[in-house]
Amino acid sequence: MALTRYQNLCYRLLGRRASRSSQIAYIKRAIERAYIEVRPEAYIAYAWMNGLIGAAAGVAFLLVYLLVFPSIGLELPPKLLIIIVPAPILMGAMAYLVTMMIPESRANSRKKDIDNKLPYALNFLAAMASAGVTPAVAFKSLAEQPIYGEVQKEAAWIYRDISIFNIDIITALRNAANRTPSIKFQEFLQGAITTVTSGGYLKTYFFTKAEEYMRENRRMQKEFLDTLGVLAESYVTVVVAAPLFLIVMISVMSMVSTGSMGSSTLIMYMVAFVMLPLAHLGFAVVISSMSPEV
Repeated sequence: MALTRYQNLCYRLLGRRASRSSQIAYIKRAIERAYIEVRPEAYIAYAWMNGLIGAAAGVAFLLVYLLVFPSIGLELPPKLLIIIVPAPILMGAMAYLVTMMIPESRANSRKKDIDNKLPYALNFLAAMASAGVTPAVAFKSLAEQPIYGEVQKEAAWIYRDISIFNIDIITALRNAANRTPSIKFQEFLQGAITTVTSGGYLKTYFFTKAEEYMRENRRMQKEFLDTLGVLAESYVTVVVAAPLFLIVMISVMSMVSTGSMGSSTLIMYMVAFVMLPLAHLGFAVVISSMSPEV
């Protein structure tokens, strides 16, 4: 994959230093697991440049606060200096760390997608093995099926190693097991290597693993439905009943007590416009992060 203009500039400016970074081994594995086709030193140079730009933005913000605001007569509380002064370091470090965390985040997303689609992909491989095709052809056919998501990409890498780099099937499977972010897929590949080297039947192995992963998938679906029931009860209690009870109680107290109308109105505004949206967002994020693919 070609670098963008910005990434190419980063590599030309910082690539030589980045190639000697102690983070090379870590970022190489991370971008392989994330399926990011960028050289490790190019990505480290990109992260360094993002950190430098973040620090420059922090310096600009500090200069605006110290020079521009006083010149226009805008005075801000002196306590803000505790946050403003370290802004260049904080913004630079944050930009660098976020950039370095992106591959691991993508790798985790790929892991979830592989684990979700692996049982169905194994059924496809088992069907191909039943037709008597070789493992290389089976993985080639799987690589042509985009419906299997990230498993299709893993199969494409395996077939690429075999067809383009002329690597034998055992080494190609071993390389794929080393770079995949999914423990399940890694175990499946290691079992396939053992089956091939011991002279076993891949058809039987594929069917056995597909059935095993389908059982595990059904168990996970059942656990998710049970958890979803608990979350639904919690949602009714925390987001529906509790705010209504709180609003009614505050309204009654404001009518009984004189002089507290302003604070009661503020609390009700906080409940309606801050607490409720955050509670809805929190439940949505939790359910979205834990929901398996059907």
